[in-house]
Amino acid sequence: MKFAVSEITFSPPLPAPMTYNQWAQINQNLAGCQATRNVQWLYSLVSVQGDRSICVYQVPYTDALREAYREARAPFQRIWAATDPWVATDLNSFAQDATLIVAETNYDPPITRTMVAEIKHQAKGCLNELNIQSAFSLLTLDGSHSACTFVASSAEQVRSLYRKVGLPFERVWKATLIQPIATDLPSAISS
Repeated sequence: MKFAVSEITFSPPLPAPMTYNQWAQINQNLAGCQATRNVQWLYSLVSVQGDRSICVYQVPYTDALREAYREARAPFQRIWAATDPWVATDLNSFAQDATLIVAETNYDPPITRTMVAEIKHQAKGCLNELNIQSAFSLLTLDGSHSACTFVASSAEQVRSLYRKVGLPFERVWKATLIQPIATDLPSAISS
């Protein structure tokens, strides 16, 4: 099973907060192009300001997602191959349109799986102290970028976590989770 992520910025911003029906309408041309390439949309994180999104897909190969976006003439900033998503909380346990906090980080030099495990271990106490719950994380195959999602009361709370652990971040933003309705996610995602 392979995963790919699209990152999109919107100018002007989309209506906020975003709902499933609005998101489906915005992406209706893209959905058909994805289906012909066996690309399955898993979920999207749309900023509460409506200015950015991260969308996660199960793909046969990463370029299938790029091809779908190009055929639909849908804009994107970048599309990247991701490792198997690390999921601490079953995505199906979140309500449609749940509010989460996303922290994006670029790594130079790239981060390794061993380093990720060390960071998770180090962050455990800080998560409890700050009353933050880790939800799920995505990492590029080459270890150069991650998008980690948390249940927290504010973006500043997650920034504090990253500072305490000594981890850099590019941006931390509040997002609305949008996922397929009445569709079970693949077992690799929900376990």
